[in-house]
Amino acid sequence: MSIVEKAGANVLKTNFGKKAKKKKDKLTDETPDMPAPRQEREIIELDHQRLTALGYFNPDAPSSQLALELRAVKRRLLRRLGYLRASGARQALRTPGRQRNLILVTSTRAGEGKTFTAINLALSLALEDNIRTLLIDADFARPKVRARLGLPAAPGLADCLLDDAVDTAGLGWRVKDTTLEFLPEGARADRPSELFASARSQRLWNDIAMADPDRLVIVDAAPVLATTDAVVLAKYVDEIVFVVEANSTPEPAVAAAIDELIDINANVSVMLNRCQIGAGGAHYGSYEYYDRARPDEEPEAAEASKKE
Repeated sequence: MSIVEKAGANVLKTNFGKKAKKKKDKLTDETPDMPAPRQEREIIELDHQRLTALGYFNPDAPSSQLALELRAVKRRLLRRLGYLRASGARQALRTPGRQRNLILVTSTRAGEGKTFTAINLALSLALEDNIRTLLIDADFARPKVRARLGLPAAPGLADCLLDDAVDTAGLGWRVKDTTLEFLPEGARADRPSELFASARSQRLWNDIAMADPDRLVIVDAAPVLATTDAVVLAKYVDEIVFVVEANSTPEPAVAAAIDELIDINANVSVMLNRCQIGAGGAHYGSYEYYDRARPDEEPEAAEASKKE
């Protein structure tokens, strides 16, 4: 059985470029003494100029190649979740305790673009589609979401798993005038797999899903073959986006990682990242042309077509 068949023949091809190189700043994975948890999420503003320079989604560039590719990915993902259906039909898809709104993003190994993909999906869903979106950094071994977004160390997911009294609703940040929220990794956790496998973890993910059934929650997890974290988390989520770097990751490694996930959760979509798409396959170009065409140009175009 091929890798595509194992993943339900659902392959999403993208050409998400590698993010720009930058010097390592003071925001590191080291977590200093944590301040007292807030009662509600702090409101922040994102530096979109900085994020655009790093290759991330820019809401002011709706015709960019990245924006067009993200729309194709979102359309398939939302369809699989049943999000595009009417509210009544969407509710019928849900089972008791499952709201079909938890999405896990992972990969075979580090460096394939999983965090880049998770952040871009969250930005695009919230800033372009106005969907309430919560991005959670669950990669405790190498958390990157906070630093990529230029945010300071703060209490987060690990704190909630370590202490029943800590509520996720008061942690993290909410982006001003948007539907986008972030929950960082939080305190350093020595044995994250054990935390994720705990009864507290099961209750926590259920609470996050049930808190807002119409909110989409994107969880950035560690690579499958690096730790067991993603496999443990797979049982809590509704969909898995598995990022594979084109022409880089060995197929046996991809197959092994997908096998581990499918044993727990069969709802796996493969995203083939950094694809080289030739001119003949650039099927997004026509959308840009159509969007920019003026009505007074259409008759001339029709006449030119007739003459040819």
